[in-house]
Amino acid sequence: MTRPPKYMAAAVLAALTAVALAACTPSAAAPPDLTEVEQPAAAPTVTTLGILGDSVSLGVNACAEQGQCAKASWSGGTDPVVGSVAARLAAASGTEPDVVNAAKDGGDVEDALGLADEVVAAQPELVTVLLGGNDACAPTLGEMTSTADYEARLGQLLTRLNDEVPGATILVLSVPDLHHLWEIGRTDAGAVQAWNSSPSCKNLLGSADDDSAEANDRRDAVAARVVEYNAAIETVCAAAERCIDDDGAVYAYPFTTDEISSIDHFHPSITGQQVIAEIAWQALEKGIG
Repeated sequence: MTRPPKYMAAAVLAALTAVALAACTPSAAAPPDLTEVEQPAAAPTVTTLGILGDSVSLGVNACAEQGQCAKASWSGGTDPVVGSVAARLAAASGTEPDVVNAAKDGGDVEDALGLADEVVAAQPELVTVLLGGNDACAPTLGEMTSTADYEARLGQLLTRLNDEVPGATILVLSVPDLHHLWEIGRTDAGAVQAWNSSPSCKNLLGSADDDSAEANDRRDAVAARVVEYNAAIETVCAAAERCIDDDGAVYAYPFTTDEISSIDHFHPSITGQQVIAEIAWQALEKGIG
């Protein structure tokens, strides 16, 4: 699959991020050092953090037991190993922000439109958005959210936040490279067994050990849709007010097996959540958009 040139640049950025994380953390489980964290100019005052997203923002399967683990969320979590956006904001300002996590396990961009009321009511100064994995993951290729619908619904969401949460900064992260997760796990018998026995993301992970041309074409179609979603994120965010995107860094980051949950071999582990938190914070610091 050929990726747009911009994502090649993002891949370089993500590789540098990986090196920086390795240099700053003596072990995979070491908390990031937040002693010198400074408040980003893009979000100078944050007393309330709003979260719109899916299971990743809920820390699903990041902890020792299956299910949601909010303390491990890259955005609003409290686990020091993660070094979440909320934890970094607290370290920078000395005041822990209130967190309103309106993410939904299994949620897609349309679900986020319906859940935005909770975030709007809280009037946060910063809203994080990570959506698209469940729009791409579906029982069949035909059940994926079309790129046009994804772009339109994301545009509606950002417009509402602009209109009803005036002054709030919106941070939108790119959709992870789901195909890469299959690539790094397809030779792991445990991962293949978990995927084949799960009803989730069948259009990508179904018959995970099938190397036929038909199966690879199916997976390539999911991969291509994720690329299209990420292009839509950049377009929609550029048109919105006070919107920052990560320039494709989450998508380009080469997650390793240690950064993926050993429970389902799909969601980020604690260290994977740490990676996303670092990328999100770098985007806030640079004010990419």
